[in-house]
Amino acid sequence: MFPIIGRLRCPVCSEPVQIDDKVFLDIINTIIHQKCYYKSPRRLPIKDKGSFQKMLLKYPFFHREDEGD
Repeated sequence: MFPIIGRLRCPVCSEPVQIDDKVFLDIINTIIHQKCYYKSPRRLPIKDKGSFQKMLLKYPFFHREDEGD
């Protein structure tokens, strides 16, 4: 349903973001692991926080418009 699952990587640790990972969404819509956020040299203000699943369901820009399903 969401082709981004398993392909999106945290910009700090470069690990794939899993569906149940706790993440932050910053003001430029970057997903970053909560545990990695404070390790980052550049910290943008946080717009939202929660599980990656919550972000996928809440924000339509994670949905592909050309999806055939």
